[in-house]
Amino acid sequence: METARPKRVAITGACGNLGRKLVESCVRAPWCDEVVALDIRSWDGAGDKVSSVVADLADRRDQRWLDALRGVDAIVHFAAQNPYTDANWEDMAASIDMTLNLSGAAQAMNVGRFVFATSNHVMGGYKEESDRMLPGSLTVDLPPWPGTKVKEPNGSEVQPHPYAVSKLTGERICRERALGSNGSLTTVAVRIGWCQPGDNRPETLNATGMPGAEHSGEMDAEAARDLAWFRNMWLSNSDFAQLFERAICADAGAWTEPSIIVNGMSNNDRMVWDIAQTARLLGYQPVDNVSAG
Repeated sequence: METARPKRVAITGACGNLGRKLVESCVRAPWCDEVVALDIRSWDGAGDKVSSVVADLADRRDQRWLDALRGVDAIVHFAAQNPYTDANWEDMAASIDMTLNLSGAAQAMNVGRFVFATSNHVMGGYKEESDRMLPGSLTVDLPPWPGTKVKEPNGSEVQPHPYAVSKLTGERICRERALGSNGSLTTVAVRIGWCQPGDNRPETLNATGMPGAEHSGEMDAEAARDLAWFRNMWLSNSDFAQLFERAICADAGAWTEPSIIVNGMSNNDRMVWDIAQTARLLGYQPVDNVSAG
């Protein structure tokens, strides 16, 4: 269930949480000869395979990233102007520009695979009724519901629409690029669950959905529902690495379209998120479970 192994992979947002994890994973992979690490900062990690490129991806005329993409076999796009749920509308617009620029270049340069890091927040509205949903019922075929209601540690509630909308828009851009290429470019949009910075242990997940936050006070029914929602979308570091390797390398021959959307979570007990389609289309076989960690 693989295409010809890509030799050169470009990873945007390479110095961020997820980008760094994938760069380090690809450096260890025998099939990968070179990683082009694209970011607004210079790559400061190890790895003889890594070529660091500092560029502004929101600037379609920035020749630094355009030159860096020539000859790559796959692009994995994590970069965003603000990759957190407090992103504003200006951040959203810049992030959409990045996705437009990169996917357009991928199509023009005959890159084979474009992997877009989208987010669980595209379906975040379902959190409010998740305690009434059956395991595996949250499929990618359900209508999108952008924006997850989250509570700040001070008790205030926010619904991060701009961040979620930028991800939903990116999914649509990817589909149109793939269809417009007549299948020469295939795209995978991965709705990533919660892959925390660093060790990413289950015990540090919390009911606020924010890394490092702690729930204060007695946990009522609403907080318990929120905690279950955020815990059950956990994506372990090892499953994350496997998932994105499969997204880069999986054969698109059996897909009904050259563009797919998949959920990206570990094999968590009784989660509402469906990962059966992820397994079927990508060959993803998660091994970790939030309840066992």
